Amino acid sequence: MQRYHFHLNFLSSYVTDDDGTELPDLEAAKTEARQVIRDLAAEHLKGRREFTLHSIRICAENGDLLAAVPTSEALSEVIPPHIYKPSPPDSHV
Repeated sequence: MQRYHFHLNFLSSYVTDDDGTELPDLEAAKTEARQVIRDLAAEHLKGRREFTLHSIRICAENGDLLAAVPTSEALSEVIPPHIYKPSPPDSHV
């Protein structure tokens, strides 16, 4: 098991994960990051708060960046992009 650190990259701030989480491999860490993004998004939606998380950066114990999971990627797996992307006005209205 390796310890992965999940740093939250918000639009105007950066929150580091000093403790980290032990997981079997990087794929498991990416899966965990996607779930964290979804959980945080749900909390913000329920509280009617703006959600400004840009991505989660997954780092090794020594601080090396191993991967970044964009919020758009994590949410597009459960909410199709056409649902939340603005579309042109209907011409028949």
